[in-house]
Amino acid sequence: MKKLISIKEMRKICQKNSYDSWCSKKILNKFSIYFTWIFSLTPITPNQVTFLMILSGVIGGIFLALNGYLNDLIGVLFLYLFLVLDLTDGELARYKKVFSKKGKFLDFIANDIIFIFMFLGLSFKIFNNNYKMFGHLLFHNPIVLILGLSVIIFFLLFKLSSYYAKEIDEDFCRSFSKFNRFNKKIKSIILKISDNIFYDTIVIMVVIIGIIFNVSQYILLFYGISFMLRYFIAIFLKLNSRRVN
Repeated sequence: MKKLISIKEMRKICQKNSYDSWCSKKILNKFSIYFTWIFSLTPITPNQVTFLMILSGVIGGIFLALNGYLNDLIGVLFLYLFLVLDLTDGELARYKKVFSKKGKFLDFIANDIIFIFMFLGLSFKIFNNNYKMFGHLLFHNPIVLILGLSVIIFFLLFKLSSYYAKEIDEDFCRSFSKFNRFNKKIKSIILKISDNIFYDTIVIMVVIIGIIFNVSQYILLFYGISFMLRYFIAIFLKLNSRRVN
């Protein structure tokens, strides 16, 4: 009989030298390793975990669209499970030493799918309920749906393909670094803030917190505007920078 590996040993194998974000390391991988440990005892593959992850995120987005705070909490639970499983599939792949292009592709499109369901669910939730923003009622207000679509459209423009995402992101950082209207320290701070507030895991965590504290309308407003601005600023910087040979 195969000897059971301990959680401590599992962490050394699966989480050492990982490239996970600070949010994942501080909040998520403390739980993901237990899922990884359970899945390691089964024939479940990393790709199958990724499918479970996507399913969890889709369910979370659907529950957000339903009325009632209990449904909101269920949606939050499934979104959090999505984030945990997002680490689990990679940890399981490292443990079982199973890597594939299909797995990378599934992992790549997972956030795209979940962003669509999450922000659509959030938009319909606010659109169909008596939410107020700066004193204005948002019930059946088309602005809510416009903000939700804005997030989805401009997020997907960055993630349309792996090449396009790399092209825009790298050019944004390189072009902004050469922009002469700010000193280096300010540029560094702005880029660091940008990297964090638009990072997929951070965005989902912010949405989760916004729903728990019942301020999701302001989260939708922030990302509806900021994703659009980020995209056009990146394009502006790209068009106004000298091409690097």
